[in-house]
Amino acid sequence: MNGLSESQKGILFCVIAHLFWGGMAPYFGFMRHVNVMEIAVNRGVWSLPIALAIVGWFGQFPDIARIFRNPKQLAILAFTSSIIVFNWGFYVWSIEVGRTLESSLGYFINPLLNVVAGYLFLHERFTRAQIVAIALAALGVVIQTVATGVFPWLGLMLGGSFCIYGLLRKMIPVGATQGFLVEVMIITPPLLAVEYWLMQKGVARFGTNPKDTLMLLGCGVLTAGALLFFAESLKRIRYSTAGILQYISPSLVFLTAIFMFGEPMDRWKLLSFACIWVALAIYSIAALRSEKPVPAPA
Repeated sequence: MNGLSESQKGILFCVIAHLFWGGMAPYFGFMRHVNVMEIAVNRGVWSLPIALAIVGWFGQFPDIARIFRNPKQLAILAFTSSIIVFNWGFYVWSIEVGRTLESSLGYFINPLLNVVAGYLFLHERFTRAQIVAIALAALGVVIQTVATGVFPWLGLMLGGSFCIYGLLRKMIPVGATQGFLVEVMIITPPLLAVEYWLMQKGVARFGTNPKDTLMLLGCGVLTAGALLFFAESLKRIRYSTAGILQYISPSLVFLTAIFMFGEPMDRWKLLSFACIWVALAIYSIAALRSEKPVPAPA
């Protein structure tokens, strides 16, 4: 890592985050018998001890105290925590009801929304190669949208909510790990209340058998790993670059839907997939060459 620039580290962290996210689709596919709400609950609750351990390791608890003394930052993190819980639950639901391809379309749309957000709110501009890549990616999304034959409301909700989350986390002057810990601290009490309610109804799976219990614990590990790497990457690279790299995870979800879940594949979907991957390659190369050095995060 010492030989990499901050922007190169950011791109690497972003890729790792999306490998985490891409691996969640098959993971949740093995949990279709578990209530969607319980999966969302455990994604948040078991992220808390992981975040606490990381913040403690780096001695960042004074930063946490400063955040709680700043009403504006605390309000923004409360809002982002609610957005991410909504995104978690909606994503798991889409997989459990057999709409994995539609959910992958949502995360194909999300990078385009990130590019627009970066242009409008962060004053980011692009090279010619990056513009070509964005246009090619947009073409791929249009082809896939037409191929599905339905208005992509599910995809727009997933992509739009995550775009807002990432933009706010990019703009707020809070460290990645510190902000993540505050988010999970805020959402844990209501999530525990939901888990208690599920237990009272007799539908909770946590603690009923070793397999389901470990799988639910693993939800927190995957979630924390992905969000921490993603938040660290946002501090080092342009938001639009983070957006285009996000094609990695939906591409993995797309492949999971086809080869693991057996969802139908046709030539138009394959064409859209090819367009998006070519766009990812072009943009990534251009981004590596054009990224301006940024100061190392404190």
